[in-house]
Amino acid sequence: MHAAHLLRLLADDTRLRLLHLLSDEPLTVAELQDVTELGQSSISGHLAKLKSGGFLLDIPEGPSRRYRLRGDLAPLAARLWTEARTATRDDPAVTADRGRLDQARTRRGRSWIDRVAGSLHREYAPGRTWEALAHAAFALARFGRCVDVGAGDGALLPLIAPRCSDLVCVEPADAMRAAGEARTRELGLSARWLAGGAERLPLPDGDRDTALLFHCLQYCERPEQAIREARRVVRPGGTICVLTLAAHDHAEAEGFGHRHRGFVPEHLRGWLGAGAESLLLPAEHRPPGFQPLLAWTHA
Repeated sequence: MHAAHLLRLLADDTRLRLLHLLSDEPLTVAELQDVTELGQSSISGHLAKLKSGGFLLDIPEGPSRRYRLRGDLAPLAARLWTEARTATRDDPAVTADRGRLDQARTRRGRSWIDRVAGSLHREYAPGRTWEALAHAAFALARFGRCVDVGAGDGALLPLIAPRCSDLVCVEPADAMRAAGEARTRELGLSARWLAGGAERLPLPDGDRDTALLFHCLQYCERPEQAIREARRVVRPGGTICVLTLAAHDHAEAEGFGHRHRGFVPEHLRGWLGAGAESLLLPAEHRPPGFQPLLAWTHA
């Protein structure tokens, strides 16, 4: 049982000490020896178990390897570690390790900036997150009269609604639509919710400046028809933006109800029409590594 295995990993005092230290900053085995005052073989053995359990990554650094807590922990591992970290942060051994780590930093004479130079893209820095970047990017967008096709439960409302002069959310699932309407009220945002599918939008021709199809194409029976509908409801010169998955062979997608295993960029651009552009985004770190695909055009 996976949960039991993770719990056994977190039930060891030494492994908890190592996780606490590595959640502060990446460290080598030698540095962990210096801080914990434990032997090299013991530390290496525990690190190997934590790595195999999905808690750690190791980065080559000359003849050594620098270990760090994964920033993309699986949900169960992240939840268990959060609970264990909270419960043990004031443990005397953990507190003593923290003090020795501070002393080691002083001896090294290295600032945080010096320590993460060359690996900043892998490190956490306050406010420097993908979520913050997404909010910043959306803050510059202007969607005008917009339709959010397959809006789900309105998870993206805080990003989209403030950038629209008029927002219509189209969603076929009753439960999702009800949750989206409730979210709209709770957040005090402005959006109209309509029942309908992407292949037949309940809007007149040329009614919108922008059509957003974010992760709805893989659920459509006829994705090409969904894009034709987006072109129909967007005014001449308006924008259609599609975010979906690139073609893949991951059976896991079926568990999410997907009808299609992603799309080929050339096909998507062909459906969107002349002048369409596309961009393959970096694959997700979380297995199985789905790769998002962005495509857009001005109708």
